[in-house]
Amino acid sequence: MDAATQMPSHPNSVWAATANPRSNLPCLEDDIETEVAIIGGGYSGLSTAHHLSKAGVDCVVIEANDVGWGASGRNGGMAVLRYKKGFSELATLYGDETTHGLYRLVMEAVDTLEGIVREYSIDCGFSRYGHITAANGRKSVESLEADIAWLARRAGDHGARMLDAREMRQMVGTSVYPGGYLDPRAGGVHPLNYARGLGAALHGKGIPIYVSSPVESMERDHGGMVLSTRRGRVYAKKVVVTTNAYTDLMPLGTNLARRIVPVSTSVLATAPLPSELASSILPQGQLVTDNRHLVNYFRMLPGNRLLYGGRGDITGKESPDIYRGLHSMLVSTFPALKDTAIEFHWSGKVAVTLDDFPHFGKLGEKIFYSVGYGGRGVALTNLLGKLLARLVCGEAVDAGPMNKGRFNPIFMHRLRIPGMQMVAGYYGLLDKMERQA
Repeated sequence: MDAATQMPSHPNSVWAATANPRSNLPCLEDDIETEVAIIGGGYSGLSTAHHLSKAGVDCVVIEANDVGWGASGRNGGMAVLRYKKGFSELATLYGDETTHGLYRLVMEAVDTLEGIVREYSIDCGFSRYGHITAANGRKSVESLEADIAWLARRAGDHGARMLDAREMRQMVGTSVYPGGYLDPRAGGVHPLNYARGLGAALHGKGIPIYVSSPVESMERDHGGMVLSTRRGRVYAKKVVVTTNAYTDLMPLGTNLARRIVPVSTSVLATAPLPSELASSILPQGQLVTDNRHLVNYFRMLPGNRLLYGGRGDITGKESPDIYRGLHSMLVSTFPALKDTAIEFHWSGKVAVTLDDFPHFGKLGEKIFYSVGYGGRGVALTNLLGKLLARLVCGEAVDAGPMNKGRFNPIFMHRLRIPGMQMVAGYYGLLDKMERQA
């Protein structure tokens, strides 16, 4: 059966509208055997397959929908050289030695992404555009300055620098930010083209990728694992779960879904802007994420469109109010866009964790996982796919809090939605207070 005829459509995103054609990947219709079965055809699963293949390990990828259907094809396409918490705060929490290790890993993450793009000549618009972390207020400026100081003092890294309010106006095109943190080494991609390009490259080198094949059960059998789909089964020695924020949609028999909280994020993309107006917004092409508790992010796209993203509906539903609120934030940032048409809007899910780190590891001896990127997955998924492949191969891996820290089921997980509503309200108040300070 042609998988394309039964595959759920991608959301109404600017990425889907401008994407390269999808590959004609099959759905699973027979029983197969493999050494490692990877559940999830997003960046994490594809990166894991890439690195397992390079290690000579036989593997297959099983995807419920399409390659890049989830967060991998819906995100802002920003490969950022920072974690959710800044380096100075991480040093306070974990110490300088652990934080220096985390610093090296995040640098390696973007290098890994770039290496994969180059190895397979993936047409995804990858470039080191540079990334600006925009300060929400004076306190935020001070925290970013502390990060710059930590990088210079402890890592000998002078690549990032602070921007004052004047430079922010020149480089971003708005006066709402009192300062910012620029790292010119950060990268950007067309996220859906990257997922499709990597999937096609892996399929072309003989790694089976099955789409439209949701896993309906996962069971142990004779020292291995059996994954059952509608029309076929996979017999594997080991299983890797990389379903991230969509883990709760699959009956895998693990408690991974209770270790993360799926959070909705929503995105707008404008109609093409007049050349003069477009040239006044991010004229040097950097990507921007602010450091509010309820984060907003934006970038200019080819064709003079502005992409602007932020928090979605807490319940995960498509809500017109969310898009109106997001548009209000866009206009408050760029008042000249008040009457600009919005041509695309879409939502998706990211998975957050209690410590703001992604986590990878193993459940017993047969099941491995990587989840919880919290909106920082464009770079980190590629890194963790590499590290997870090493773990599957039996190597010892130390990624600090990402695989050595606690990652237990979240207490009272079933009450996460009212809890998130309370936290979102509190964070919104903090953001407002800091901006006014």
